[in-house]
Amino acid sequence: AHDFNIEIFLDIGSVKNRQLINVTMKAKNLGKEWCSALMGIYVFTGEDCTSAFKGKGKVNPLKPLMKNPKFHKPFENLGTDWKILDETLDLLEAFVCLMYGYARDTSVNLVRLKCLKKMIGEDETLHNKSKVDLSRLPPCKDSLYPHIQRVNYLLACYKRAIEPIFERPKPDDENQGWILGEEGLLEPLWSHGAILPTCLVDILDMQNSAEKEEIFDDIDFKLEDDDENDDETFDEEL
Repeated sequence: AHDFNIEIFLDIGSVKNRQLINVTMKAKNLGKEWCSALMGIYVFTGEDCTSAFKGKGKVNPLKPLMKNPKFHKPFENLGTDWKILDETLDLLEAFVCLMYGYARDTSVNLVRLKCLKKMIGEDETLHNKSKVDLSRLPPCKDSLYPHIQRVNYLLACYKRAIEPIFERPKPDDENQGWILGEEGLLEPLWSHGAILPTCLVDILDMQNSAEKEEIFDDIDFKLEDDDENDDETFDEEL
């Protein structure tokens, strides 16, 4: 609304609930920096081509954003260029920590650990029977940064929507947040590093192999019992 020399109104509701909102006046009252950050936070918290933070929605992140003006600028800067500044990445990481209730932390990896400890108990250990919804944890740094890159790419396209022709990198170019899959289809780059540490993958493989062996042993044992029972039944009939 700040970029147009006309007054913009929004007609909402119907019949008795109909309202005419003066968007231009509201934008002036809120300030240009805050309004410019709204598109960034909208795409950042999830839309058609970007992931959402489970359980956070779109309204809840607006509250800490409104109370902390230092985060307005990084959201405003998203999409101004195809490459994201390191300072913007650091501030957006700190904002994610704030979203999850840890205002003093700036590392999502540390906040992820604190959230996990809070879920399972400080002195408890995580095992396969733990009732923990891991999807409610914040993303790790290796997953958050590709997310930010996808957000930046989309916002860069949106902010150039009024230009008839503009140059842009391919979505699967380096540091844009996407990759080409095996079938040549565009897929999100979910992580810059390995999803799980190699040592943990090896442990899980060993555990799965051991569990499979136990299952097959149980099946063989039951089959042997069934065969013996069948033989006894046949002898009795004779």
